[in-house]
Amino acid sequence: MPRSSRRTASPEQTSTDPHTRGPSAGRWFRAVVVVAAAVFVIGLMVRLSLWQWGRARERGALLNYSYAVEWLVFAVLTTVGLVHLWRESRREQTRKPAPEHHPDGPLVGPPLAPGEELEEVTWVRLRRRMGLGRGGS
Repeated sequence: MPRSSRRTASPEQTSTDPHTRGPSAGRWFRAVVVVAAAVFVIGLMVRLSLWQWGRARERGALLNYSYAVEWLVFAVLTTVGLVHLWRESRREQTRKPAPEHHPDGPLVGPPLAPGEELEEVTWVRLRRRMGLGRGGS
């Protein structure tokens, strides 16, 4: 009997790091859904603006003119916001990943002056204070 041929996933497909993965079908699907929803919503806003403009021409009401302009502003702001989010996500993808660990511990916060110490606020210290479990020395 022939052996069943199993495919093994390449490292790019199995990695959970978003910087090393290639585009997957799920990502493409989400991108298409987001773009379709954005086009629909922006098109709806433009359509509402045109409808308000037509109502304003029929009635001569300043309120309808202001609504028409308002809907166009909403459409422009939505477009600008989505483009900003897209550019920011592209910038995040091209950034180098942060190092996983540092030999001297994590680099967090401003540097301390010589002899200055930060109050340690950790789960270990909290457990020690409450008398729960092993907390170290």
